[in-house]
Amino acid sequence: LTLEDPRVRGLAMHLPPFAPGQPVPVITLPGLAPEIMGFWSLWRISISTADWNRRRIMPLFLADDGRVFAPTARHIWDQLLVTKPTILTSLDVETSYQAFERLRDAAERQGKTIYDELVATHQGRLAREREKGEYAFAARRRAIKRIGLPQVRNHRLSLLEQEEERFHEQLERRAQILPEMAPLLITRVEGCFSK
Repeated sequence: LTLEDPRVRGLAMHLPPFAPGQPVPVITLPGLAPEIMGFWSLWRISISTADWNRRRIMPLFLADDGRVFAPTARHIWDQLLVTKPTILTSLDVETSYQAFERLRDAAERQGKTIYDELVATHQGRLAREREKGEYAFAARRRAIKRIGLPQVRNHRLSLLEQEEERFHEQLERRAQILPEMAPLLITRVEGCFSK
């Protein structure tokens, strides 16, 4: 099971955000190396406009020594999808809040690349739309200029200019994005000792 499965993707996209100070569960997973100790989290990074939005999900593992391990984060996520974790306890509110702050700082650093990719995709989409629109307006302008009667030509050119202005205003509104980075899940992971 991965995010490619529509049901898994649907669940991941509709999880409520994790709140700062919410007690963080401490879990262990079968088969996880004993030296894996730290905080694992799942973050939704998205950009939205009036008529378009894109989201990406980012797993994050922050070891107790402050280092971030992307492969470990993905491995834990894979394990959570196929095995049932054992919940050992929950952290108190203060420790949970501190963990949230550390994870948010790490997620902002790690998620910048994903955010930049989302923005670049959006800007590329807008550039293609702008190019297609300008080409269409230029073609229509050329066709209107071939009209023989000056009054009809001027009236239609005026209407075309108004339409083109509305098109550019709409593109400007769509260029304004609303970024979001929301924690979907935070847990403390402690490696499992083999028996």
